[in-house]
Amino acid sequence: MTVHAPRIVERWRMIVADWRSSGLGVAAFCRSRHVNKSGFHRWRNVLNQIDRPDTTPAPLPNPAPSPTPSSPSFVPLRVIPDVVVEMLLPSGLQLRVPLSADVRQLARPVLALGAPPC
Repeated sequence: MTVHAPRIVERWRMIVADWRSSGLGVAAFCRSRHVNKSGFHRWRNVLNQIDRPDTTPAPLPNPAPSPTPSSPSFVPLRVIPDVVVEMLLPSGLQLRVPLSADVRQLARPVLALGAPPC
């Protein structure tokens, strides 16, 4: 574990405590205090690690063999994005609509935004 300067740790403890009592979301709090949001998240995690008791379980003397092979922690995943149609309306608005969208449902908002009927 990284050792941090006590003065900096206490400063961040105060900032995180102020956030908890503020009732604000992280983004609003960070804006109001001129605190970098990613730095806030990092230090909140650091403080949680410092304050968390060591919960590493003691190893079993003779662990029993697993009856089935362990499953992998990660499996390959392939994301196939939906094809999107882009429309530029006369008003200058740009719509991005999945190709699978229902045309009848799409016609009403397009007409409402000022596109002439086909």
